[in-house]
Amino acid sequence: MKNILVPTDFSENAYNALYYASRLFKSKTCNFYLLNTYSESTPLISRSIDNGNGNGIRKGLLEQLSDESNEELKHTFHRINLDNKGPKHKYKLISKKTDLVEAISNVIYDFNIDLVVMGNKGSTGGLGVFLGSATTKTMASTKKCPILAVPETADFKMPYEIAFATNYKMPYDAEVLGPLKEMATLCGSAVRVVHINEEEHLTSHQEGNLRTLRTYLGTTENSLHWMPNFASKTEVIQVFLDELGIGMLAMVNYQHGFLENLLREAIIKKLTFNIDIPFLVIPEVN
Repeated sequence: MKNILVPTDFSENAYNALYYASRLFKSKTCNFYLLNTYSESTPLISRSIDNGNGNGIRKGLLEQLSDESNEELKHTFHRINLDNKGPKHKYKLISKKTDLVEAISNVIYDFNIDLVVMGNKGSTGGLGVFLGSATTKTMASTKKCPILAVPETADFKMPYEIAFATNYKMPYDAEVLGPLKEMATLCGSAVRVVHINEEEHLTSHQEGNLRTLRTYLGTTENSLHWMPNFASKTEVIQVFLDELGIGMLAMVNYQHGFLENLLREAIIKKLTFNIDIPFLVIPEVN
C-alpha cells in the first residue's frame, strides 16, 4: 500500500497535483493524506470575522481559519471523488496550525509517507520560480521521501518515457534508485538516462557509477544518451526532453550535486526552465 501526501492551499495548482496523483495511482491501493496548514498571517478565503453584533457567535481569527481549513479539505475530498473516484483510494484530511515545511516533515514521519506530490508554478520564470518557493523549500528539507512536482497546467498523460538526468559523479544504490524503478514499473515506462558531455571522457569513478546504475536498473527498459554541452544545462535538458517526448523528469537531490547546480545556474543566469511535465526529485540517502 502506498501512502501519498498532497499538501494543498486550495488553489487549482494544488488540486491539479492531487488529480494527477489520483490518476497516476488509479490501479494501486493508496492512502492519500491531504494536508492544509495555516497561521495568523493566512488570509481568510471567503468571509470576514463575525463582529458579534447579533450575527452569531463571535469567532477569533485562528478559530475561523481552522474552520475554513477543515471545510475546504472536505470540499477537496468530495471534488476529487467526483472527478476521479478510485475504489482503491482512501483519504485522510489533515489541518494544522503550523509552518508548511515543518508539517510536511511531521506527516512524512507520522504516516510513513512514500511520496509527496506538490503543484508547481508552471513554465514561466527561472527554475526556482517554476517549482515555487514551497516546493523548493520542501526539497531542501525533505531527506527521506521523494517529491513529485506537477505542473500547474499539465493534463494527465501516463509518462511512458522517464528521463533520468545525471553527471555520474555520485554513487547509486538500490535505495536511491528505488523510487525511479517503482515509478517506471507503475507507468510501464522506459528510463532514458541523459548525461551532458562536460568532459571528453568519463573518469574511472564515473564509469563505475554508470555500471552500477545500469545494474540496478536491471530489467527496466533503459538507454543512455549523451548530450553536447552547447548551452546552459537547463537548456540542454530542455532540448532532450522535447526531442524524445519525455513524460517525466527525474533527478537525485544530492548535496552539491547536479540538481543543486541546476538551481544555482537558473538563479544566477535567470534562465527559464520551460518544462511542462512532472518532475520527480529523489532524496539522497544518508
